[in-house]
Amino acid sequence: MGNRNADIFETLVQLAAIFGLLAVPATAHPAAAATERGAVDVPCPPGSMEVAPGTSIQSASDVAGDNASICLKNGTHRMQVVRPRQGQSFHGEEGTILNGSRMLTTFGRDGKYWVANVQMRRHRRHGECAPAYPTCDMPEGFFIDDKPLTQVLSRNSVEAGFFYIDPTSGKIYFADDPTRRKVEVTAAVFAFGGNASNVLIRNIIVEKYANPAQSGAIHAMNAAGWTIENVEARWNSGAGIALGSGGRVHASDVHHNGQIGIVGEGRNIEIDGNRIWGNNTRGFDFTWEAGGVKIGRSDGVTMRNNQAFDNVGPGLWCDIECRNVLYERNVVERNHDAGIFHEISYSAIIRDNVARHNGVGDRKWFWGADIQVAASQDVQVYRNSVTVRPEGCGIVLIDQSRAMESGQKYKTQSNTVRENDMTFEGGACAGGVSDAKPGDENYAIIADGNNRFDANIYRVPKASTAKHRFVFGHAVLDWDGWHKIGLELNGRLVTY
Repeated sequence: MGNRNADIFETLVQLAAIFGLLAVPATAHPAAAATERGAVDVPCPPGSMEVAPGTSIQSASDVAGDNASICLKNGTHRMQVVRPRQGQSFHGEEGTILNGSRMLTTFGRDGKYWVANVQMRRHRRHGECAPAYPTCDMPEGFFIDDKPLTQVLSRNSVEAGFFYIDPTSGKIYFADDPTRRKVEVTAAVFAFGGNASNVLIRNIIVEKYANPAQSGAIHAMNAAGWTIENVEARWNSGAGIALGSGGRVHASDVHHNGQIGIVGEGRNIEIDGNRIWGNNTRGFDFTWEAGGVKIGRSDGVTMRNNQAFDNVGPGLWCDIECRNVLYERNVVERNHDAGIFHEISYSAIIRDNVARHNGVGDRKWFWGADIQVAASQDVQVYRNSVTVRPEGCGIVLIDQSRAMESGQKYKTQSNTVRENDMTFEGGACAGGVSDAKPGDENYAIIADGNNRFDANIYRVPKASTAKHRFVFGHAVLDWDGWHKIGLELNGRLVTY
């Protein structure tokens, strides 16, 4: 009875939130509220090798050997780059920070500019930028009082909040007065990396690393079995964390990273109980890759009990040959693209999530839905609570006749959308849509590919004059039109 009562309570809380009867905080979820995310005040395990700030963590790791426990003492460990040994664990005391930058204390003047003569080394550019942010892929970072400044391409473009690196001298030009302020510039590319397996990183803040896009400040993409727990990853240039097979991120706070919060690739990846928010601060094109989480080419992925919000891009995203993916009990809201996005992939379950007000980047057509399944098959979407912004879409299947590397086509087929509760703040928008051309093998895949919508609730405001868009294939229908083609025979359209 205990579990049943908990399920009933969770359902009541979610429904109350939908109707405005209970103020659920924007970053809360009843199933995950007790989890403490980010670094916490806990001691290191007894017998751990202690490493004080200013001491080489790599040297300690090498001396300690395989399977050793290493305690990183309270304070800031600067410009550390660590390649762990097999089975090692790294534990931080409260306030332990791995900071990839160095402090600057000496400055000069050159006309209207402040100058730091640091002979800064340029890093590899990688990624695709949104048009308004042409330097997003330049991973160098410059900070004043923990605020990142934006890099520009010419000295004449420098003003408050911006900086320029002279490619010949390496000097940094900026306009903000650095007097009696903390000024830092990135120096190291990653905090932890390498290919050792079964590494644990716990209770550490990782910040200000100059990692390129699609790589992590904690980079375990080439390793197996890493666990990242109670970590705060912030202000890094690319991804906060990158996972490989058997990787797990738990109870962590991943925010304000330059490109994306978490990336991964492999088998049996778990992302559980984290806050993932405010990522893509550098302006990467999120249709390329940016936002909260993106996992690709993976089998056996679990994203559960996460809060993914205010990311410039999708919230939770599995893209390219993902299989056996579970999105469960997450809260996704105010992300610029889809809240949950399953793309050019295969079997997935999307259930018991709360999705609210996603797609704020205002992509056109039917993109940017709160829950979106594109060019994928065998996906079950059920028991989700969705609140849709005006002009937004709730749950949408999309097919564009996308080609695989083999030349065959991905098929948006055998997908089931059922028992979801969608509340629209404007006209209703949901269904399955295709822009494949006549004669294309995928032209009728939405309608003929065993895609089903049934037993869903669509709540629309009485006062709204917006037209409803129930789309299926190439037709945009009203509610009665959906019934006539056999959809939502047990569904309900209700007003509030």
